Amino acid sequence: MNDKKLIDMIYSGNDDALLYIIESYSKLLWAIVGNVLNNIGTNEDIEECISDAFMNLWHNPKAYNPKKGTLKTFLAVIAKRRALDKYRQICKLNTVELDETINSQDEDLFEFVSKQDLYSKLYEAIRLLQEPDREILTRRYFFEEMPLDISAKTQIPIKEVKNRLYQSKLRLRKLLTIGGVEYEI
Repeated sequence: MNDKKLIDMIYSGNDDALLYIIESYSKLLWAIVGNVLNNIGTNEDIEECISDAFMNLWHNPKAYNPKKGTLKTFLAVIAKRRALDKYRQICKLNTVELDETINSQDEDLFEFVSKQDLYSKLYEAIRLLQEPDREILTRRYFFEEMPLDISAKTQIPIKEVKNRLYQSKLRLRKLLTIGGVEYEI
């Protein structure tokens, strides 16, 4: 079936058209979303993004413009955007969880605020790093993964993982040297 006929069928509320689209493009969307959410999202997160892409088409078929590309491309773009939104959401949740681990009851308020400020600066400095350095550093020092595990998950040789950790720490040290005061990382 061609794209125009499928969209016309969706306009008319034909469920079979949506089922045909789902069968045709599910594997492609799974690959796209899975690539974005690799090692951070769950299968449920991937399925949610894919479902959102199909539901977007079902509820808003007018959004598809055949002059801009194929239906396949349209769905791929929607799925990737949903995956990126989910990635940001998961990263934000993980950041909140890390901040909540600070036990402010054992420290006075000044120390707690100072640590929060340092964590904030550290987080901003890490965001300035390029991938895969950012991911390697986060996995090693926030999720406490060993370099061998990081190597396996990122498909980067272990020697390169260790070198990137070392170089990233040097870059962070330069970024965190504020007013002549070097923060310990």
